[in-house]
Amino acid sequence: MDVLSPELVWIENRCYRVNPTAEAQIIREGKDERVGGYIEPDFDSEEEPEAMEEVDYEIERTAENSFRIAFHVPSVFHGAIIGQKGATRRRLEMETRSLIKVPNKGTKDPIIVTAQREADVVAARKKIGDIALACRKRQEMTHFFSFPCCTEEVKEAFRKFKEAVLAGAPADTFPDVLFQIPEKLHVTLSYMVLMDNEEREMVKNILHREETAIREILAGFQGNTSVKICGLDSMNDDPEATRVLFAKIQSEALQNIADHLHRIVRKSEFFIGKDKSSVKLHMTLMNVSFDKDDDGKFKRGVTFNAKKILQDFGDYTFGEIPLTEIHLSQRKSYDEQGYYKATTKLIL
Repeated sequence: MDVLSPELVWIENRCYRVNPTAEAQIIREGKDERVGGYIEPDFDSEEEPEAMEEVDYEIERTAENSFRIAFHVPSVFHGAIIGQKGATRRRLEMETRSLIKVPNKGTKDPIIVTAQREADVVAARKKIGDIALACRKRQEMTHFFSFPCCTEEVKEAFRKFKEAVLAGAPADTFPDVLFQIPEKLHVTLSYMVLMDNEEREMVKNILHREETAIREILAGFQGNTSVKICGLDSMNDDPEATRVLFAKIQSEALQNIADHLHRIVRKSEFFIGKDKSSVKLHMTLMNVSFDKDDDGKFKRGVTFNAKKILQDFGDYTFGEIPLTEIHLSQRKSYDEQGYYKATTKLIL
């Protein structure tokens, strides 16, 4: 590159110097070898142009050589996209030859990316998405798709189970705080991090958009869709060092629905969990994470011995529930009945 006469790119009213990259082409002229910047593609050539990454969003063409996209990113992530004194945004703009407009604090406006090439818009959006995902993974789960199990039959069976466990163990063996609250008994189908109203609305739409697919799953079982809750197990191989004790879920219909919703959520920007192909359905009965220290933090390394519980109650039956609804539930927020507050419900 000629440092005195560098290649320049104008995007709207801003001018950028084009630095050589690994993608730049090598142009040979005899023994002279120099690095060239962006070269307009030869549309008359018989060679196939490099395919652009397939995307599931629309890019607006605003002029012959101008492309634009507007998309939502929670405002709490804007600082990471801008960086200290704007350094991160400038780096992204230079790397993708784009103009990135981040809305002012306190507004609900989208981030806007403009560039001369459609591929540069895609690259900029992906890099911004990667930053937002890294920020999201540092957050705690906020919402989850759930199947409520807090019917009177199941709650009563759970109370009897708890009383029997406590009666058969020495005092203080199992603190009351280890047990789930009956009104919160549920099966988690998938979980996510939703940072604002816009994201909650997006996931509400995802759930209702899948209603037809979910009904088709149910139709395949010809009415045999009840969810049976029977048997106990622990999350780890050593029952003497248990962190989570749960009831097993027997329902192929619910398993198929859970796997379907989980596949949808995994493809979204809201998923933060492990990339598993199938959901392990369970109803939590006892969990050491319910027992927190004085600062409200989980106690690390705490376990309990569930060996005798599994021996005595390994085939315990909690009941059977019709599969009639799926909730988008909000963590740490509860309704008048004590169950997780529903952002929306899909009634089946």
